[in-house]
Amino acid sequence: MSSRKKQRLTVRTEEQFAIVSLEDMEIWDGADLALIREALTNLIAQEGFRAIGVNLSAVKYIPSGFFGMLFEWYEQGIKVRLYYPRTNVEQMLWFRMFFTGDGEGAFNLNDEEVRGNSPNEQVAYHRREFMAGDEGSDEDEIEEHIKSVRYGVRASV
Repeated sequence: MSSRKKQRLTVRTEEQFAIVSLEDMEIWDGADLALIREALTNLIAQEGFRAIGVNLSAVKYIPSGFFGMLFEWYEQGIKVRLYYPRTNVEQMLWFRMFFTGDGEGAFNLNDEEVRGNSPNEQVAYHRREFMAGDEGSDEDEIEEHIKSVRYGVRASV
C-alpha cells in the first residue's frame, strides 16, 4: 500500500465555473497534474462546462506544464480562472504575465488584446506590458550598477 496520502479531488460549481481542488496538496507533481487534467477534461468534454477554475489556496509549487494546459483550453474558448493562489505562485512569470486579478482572490487568464497574433507577437506584447510597470528598468541605472559591481569585485581580488 502506498505511503502517500490518497489524493482527494473535489469539484464544485460557482456561477458558470466548474472549480477543482486537490485538498491539502502543497506541491504538485506529474501525477497530480494528470489527475487535474483528467478532471478538467471530463468537465469540459463530458459535462459541457465552458468555464473552469482551479483552487490554488493550498499550493506552493506547480509544474510548468499546468499553465500550458490551461492556455490550450483558453485557446479553445474556455474561460479559465485560478482561485486564491499563494504569493509564490502569483510570482511565477507565466502567472504574472497572463492572469489578471479581480481583487477578491480570483485571477482570470486574459490574453484578449493579442489573441489573434502569432505566439512571438504575444510574448513580445506581454513582455512590454510586464516590464512597463517595472520602475527599476532604467537601462543607464542598470549599466551603472553592473559597472560598480564589477569594479567592486575586481578591487577586492
